[in-house]
Amino acid sequence: MTIGAVYIGLLVLGVVYALLAGAMGWMSDLTSADIHIDASGHFDVGHAHPISGTTIATFITGFGAGGIVGHYLLEWRFGAGLALATVSGLLLAAAAYLVLELIFSQTQAGSEHTTDDAVGREAEVITAIPAGGTGEVAFVVRGQRDQAPARSVDGLPVPRGRVVVIDKVIGQTAYVKSK
Repeated sequence: MTIGAVYIGLLVLGVVYALLAGAMGWMSDLTSADIHIDASGHFDVGHAHPISGTTIATFITGFGAGGIVGHYLLEWRFGAGLALATVSGLLLAAAAYLVLELIFSQTQAGSEHTTDDAVGREAEVITAIPAGGTGEVAFVVRGQRDQAPARSVDGLPVPRGRVVVIDKVIGQTAYVKSK
C-alpha cells in the first residue's frame, strides 16, 4: 500500500463519517459536546470539547486532504507531505472546534435560568389561582418568557390577568403575592 492510498483512505473515512453524522444529526451533537444533567434535572448539551468525534474526524479528513495535495499535486517527499498533512489536519480540527464552541456558546447564552432568578420578578397570572390551589404564571427572566405552576403565598384566590410578584420557588412551583 502506498502513502497516497493511505491519504485517500483517510480522506474518504473522514467524509463518510461526516455524512453519517450529518444524516443522524443528533449523533453529531452528542459526539462533540459536554453533555450532562444539571441539579434541576435539565438535560444540557453545553460546550464543544477539543477532543471529540467531530474534531477527530475533521483532523482525519484534513490530514488525508493535505497528504493528497502534498503527495500528488505538489509531489513533495514523504516528510514534507506528512508535515503538510499534519498541519492541514490540525488547522481544520481547530477550526471545527472553534465553530462548534461558537455555536454552543450562542445557543446556550441566556436561554436557561435558575429558580432563584425568578424570585422578586413580576409575573402575570395566566391561569387563575383558586383559594388554596394551583394556577399558572408567566414571567420574563434574561429576556426569556417562562411559565410555572403558581400558588398564592397567603392561600387567597388570584384572578387571571393580575400582576403579582414571585416570593419564592419551591420545586417547580412559584409562590406569589399581590403587588
